[in-house]
Amino acid sequence: MDMIRYTLAVAGKELQVMFKDRGSLAVLFLLPLLLASLLGSMFQSFGVMGDGEETAVTLDIFLVNQDDGPYAAQIVTALEGIDALNIEKLDSADEADERVADAQALAAVIIPAGFSQQIDDYKPVELQIIVDPAQEIAASIVSGILRQVAGEVEVAGEISYGIGAVLGESGALADAPPQMQRAIAAQTLGVIMTQLQQMRQNPVITVRSEELTGAAKTELVNPFGYVVPNFAVMFAFFLVGTIAATLLREKEEGSFRRLLAAPLPPAAIIAGKMLAYMLIVVLQVTVLFGIANAVFDMPLGQSPAGLLALTLTLALAASALGMLLAAIVKTSGQADSLGTIIAFVLAGLGGAIVTFPDGSFMDKVTLFTPHGHALRGFYGLLNDGLGVVDVLPQAGAVVGFAAVFFLAAMWRFKFD
Repeated sequence: MDMIRYTLAVAGKELQVMFKDRGSLAVLFLLPLLLASLLGSMFQSFGVMGDGEETAVTLDIFLVNQDDGPYAAQIVTALEGIDALNIEKLDSADEADERVADAQALAAVIIPAGFSQQIDDYKPVELQIIVDPAQEIAASIVSGILRQVAGEVEVAGEISYGIGAVLGESGALADAPPQMQRAIAAQTLGVIMTQLQQMRQNPVITVRSEELTGAAKTELVNPFGYVVPNFAVMFAFFLVGTIAATLLREKEEGSFRRLLAAPLPPAAIIAGKMLAYMLIVVLQVTVLFGIANAVFDMPLGQSPAGLLALTLTLALAASALGMLLAAIVKTSGQADSLGTIIAFVLAGLGGAIVTFPDGSFMDKVTLFTPHGHALRGFYGLLNDGLGVVDVLPQAGAVVGFAAVFFLAAMWRFKFD
């Protein structure tokens, strides 16, 4: 009983400290919710342009790019990838205007100078399209395509602004060098845009069903059933750096030595810290899933017990990896930086950033990460109606990773 009481006391102290750190809470709760909401909503709002289909009509247009920024380059790349458009690049908007007036093309798209910078500054910006009034219908098609492409760039701008706003307001990276702040923001944006592109192209988002007549039809699955678990698993492991940095900071300040001097067994100290961060992960998943269900009608499946079991195993793996990192690195600064890198690398290898085709080499690589097993379990519970027994293999695999992390941590950890 004393062991349980001591463990709960340490966990309570850790939770009090954690809940005072509003910056970390914003990164762990607000940022994944914001990104999942944006990504899921954008996926629902925008259609997918077909690939590989023969185009009956080719539309001739001129393209003038007066901006050298990344968003302008995205628009150019997107337009060039549309088979229905035959694009000729020009250097001058005046030349494009004259040639459209001479009926040499249906329209001309003008990307103004400063286009990318205005998007980064979250300011209104316009793309100019010059159309041939004699070809009104065809020109309207070009206008529609341009609006679609511009919408995609707007998504990137909105997400980039959201990431910057959350990280800035939270102050979580206030002490980090500017290069690291920019790198983390860029990595996060790359994660979101890569996942958005993959979800639009990967058939995992559709289900083929067959009626009694044998006629096949395709139904859209709620994208939040895939987006939210991805971010929940990914951001659960963002605690790895926080756990390690907090423990090492206590060592640097001497508070950990005072804790060891108290009448507490070392096992209770470690168990209490891990329990606290496990509760954070459980709360994190609960908030994300609950809000996604209430606001976006994300399915929660038919097995609350299965969701709880998988969430607990995920929390155990994340906290154990945090302890392992604390046992390996020497300073809290190293723990923060390396923890962020580990979170991104594992998310990428585990399929939380890009959904790999079933049976592919990278799909098999995901099985060497706790992310891959956790995501398979969550997908099955939320979207396929699986029960707790069905996801026991995935939960067991995640527990196996947690055991390896914990044993390695205790082997390397120094109580001093």
